[in-house]
Amino acid sequence: MIRDNKLEQENRITKWIYHIIPFAVLFLLWEVLARVFHQPYILPPFSDVAASALSLSLADDLASTLGFSLLGLLITLLAGLPLGSIIQRSNKAKWALEPFIWFLLFAIGIGTTSLAPILILMFGLTQLSVLIQSIIVPILVVSLISGYGFTHLAIRLGFLLCLSFQFIGEMMFGTTMAGMGYQFSIFSDRHIVEMKYAIMLVMGFTGVFIDRVLLKYVGNLIQKKGSDCLGKSDF
Repeated sequence: MIRDNKLEQENRITKWIYHIIPFAVLFLLWEVLARVFHQPYILPPFSDVAASALSLSLADDLASTLGFSLLGLLITLLAGLPLGSIIQRSNKAKWALEPFIWFLLFAIGIGTTSLAPILILMFGLTQLSVLIQSIIVPILVVSLISGYGFTHLAIRLGFLLCLSFQFIGEMMFGTTMAGMGYQFSIFSDRHIVEMKYAIMLVMGFTGVFIDRVLLKYVGNLIQKKGSDCLGKSDF
């Protein structure tokens, strides 16, 4: 038992090392390139960006962006997974819905910003407009991928899209006055490059944390449920 625990601990340490190596290489390369080319208005040094990220006091904005992203993911899964299940189980539904969903993805995905005036007219410059804008494409993507049988991948990509579209929506609907996207647009207007990269850094690590902790747990539940279903089907 002690030996098994020791091996498990060593495996965890090894996994963490492998997780850290790509980040270390990326950030070291970033620092070197920034120092060599010395173009702080294009690529500031990683050390300056990291210092700016540590100095940010955007807890409320991060909580707002994450909260609405997770709410959008919940709505996306409630709408997209049942549609994907229908596509997966019925060839007729697949033949009818798959080309239609791809059409909507190409049409709406390319013209997402065109929806902004319509949503503003209907719901005003509110978080509701941002939320609706952030779930349309994710619902279509989740339904397609889960329809191919990759439910956990659909959930992970759904969160990525909800977070991305929420961020973009906060930038477009600036008068919501909240969220990381809104702060990013302010720093962009003021040409504070280190803060822009700092927000990108914070969003990147936050997204990875949610994916590795929350969505990994969801994936384990899905695998367990799938194993239970297979076990029952043997009888």
